[in-house]
Amino acid sequence: MILSKGVRSKFIPILGILMFLVALYLLVTRNTESNDIGGLTVVLFLLGAPLIVLCNKLITKVLDYRLTWTIYKEKRFALQVILGLLISLGCINGLYIILKELYTDSAPDSLQLILINIYSALIIIPTISIYFGLKFLNEWNTYKLEAERLQKENAHSQMMSLRNHLDPHFLFNNLNILSSLIDLDVALSKKYLEKFAEVYRTILRSKLSDLTTLSEELQLMDAYTYLVKIRWKDALFIHTNIPDEVKEKAIPPLAAQMLIENAIKHNTISKSDPLHISIEVIDGNFLEISNTKNIKEYSDIKKTGTGLLNIKNRYEYFTEQSVEVLEDDTTFRVKLPLLTIE
Repeated sequence: MILSKGVRSKFIPILGILMFLVALYLLVTRNTESNDIGGLTVVLFLLGAPLIVLCNKLITKVLDYRLTWTIYKEKRFALQVILGLLISLGCINGLYIILKELYTDSAPDSLQLILINIYSALIIIPTISIYFGLKFLNEWNTYKLEAERLQKENAHSQMMSLRNHLDPHFLFNNLNILSSLIDLDVALSKKYLEKFAEVYRTILRSKLSDLTTLSEELQLMDAYTYLVKIRWKDALFIHTNIPDEVKEKAIPPLAAQMLIENAIKHNTISKSDPLHISIEVIDGNFLEISNTKNIKEYSDIKKTGTGLLNIKNRYEYFTEQSVEVLEDDTTFRVKLPLLTIE
């Protein structure tokens, strides 16, 4: 059974203390008239194991402060293994010499010391490598999870910023329309204001979601086109052809509405030269919004492009499919990928 981190943090120190006490007992009760090599080996292990663990923990603490796993992973792993091996062998050699003097009647044996170092190295090297290899993987996984969490939080923050940008963009454009209507028809401007408030409430509700179904977006577009038709009447024609089978697919909220808004904003509209906007589904995977092209001379579309850039940026959070922009001398088209909500 694998012990939890909390249990390990209590179990390992207790085990080390017990091993030290047993070694101390063996030292106190030793037979000073015999060369008990077996007893020496047991005591060396009982004292050496907790001492080696303690020293390696101290090394880890120091290196965690100086060389973090996430930044210096190769250098840290190599240095950790080398220092761990040297200090572990140092502990064993030091304990051997001390215990040889205390536990037996003979002096330290150089050949025995060499063999102890060889056997210890054969045990310590793979043990330390495996231990710190697992520790590195654990630290790396922790780092990745934290990085993913921060990335999601950052993405969510940027998404909220992009969506909040839609408020003044939509608000100012429609207030300009309302301002022009007031001088022309007071009664019509009041009706426009009522519908505008209704549409704006719908927009505020849509901001609660990162994605909206095509069906919901179409409802918003219908309400919005009702507003713009109040002003432009027979100078604006909007054609919609959306099959029912794709209406549950999704797009970012207000993406289609912003494209209609941009078409109206940047093109000249008149009864003699009306603006035609077409909304249709292409190959079941794209929502294409196209409009006849008659750019205003004073339009700032080439300088800003804020609305279209906003749509592209929002799509990047949900799919690798890009928003396609196609235009020629007479038509401007934007293809929005239709997303599947899981």
